[in-house]
Amino acid sequence: MTQQKMKIYWANALFSVADREFNRLSVEKVRDAGFSVFLPQEAFTSDADPTNEEIFRVDTAELQSSDVVVACLDQFPIDAGVACEIGVAYASGIPVIGLYTDVRKDRRGAGRMYKNQYVLGAIEANGEIVESIEGLISALSRLRKR
Repeated sequence: MTQQKMKIYWANALFSVADREFNRLSVEKVRDAGFSVFLPQEAFTSDADPTNEEIFRVDTAELQSSDVVVACLDQFPIDAGVACEIGVAYASGIPVIGLYTDVRKDRRGAGRMYKNQYVLGAIEANGEIVESIEGLISALSRLRKR
């Protein structure tokens, strides 16, 4: 990556108030660190009623023009749209940084949070998994220096 402003595609669930607020606050921190972020929840106005084709076309064009995808992995199971976006990024040669903040990831036994190994493998093939926004910003900074 060059020292130009790195373009990030933010992949996360965006349908609940909690998801949208997490996205907004997290993306604000990433933008404050000097990165450009496409956040799908900002793509259409609140009164818009986009079709499936419009959402797919807009989001895929933005994803494929990005330098990196940040994929939030906290949903259980990983949000279907996020998993699809990880696959598109992998197939397009775009690095993915997985953001996995759920405390259950460190548990052992029955309380451990399961994540699909195929999806994690797609991330790790050309990226990494981090556990915090601070870790994410560090990973993005390292990637920008490449």
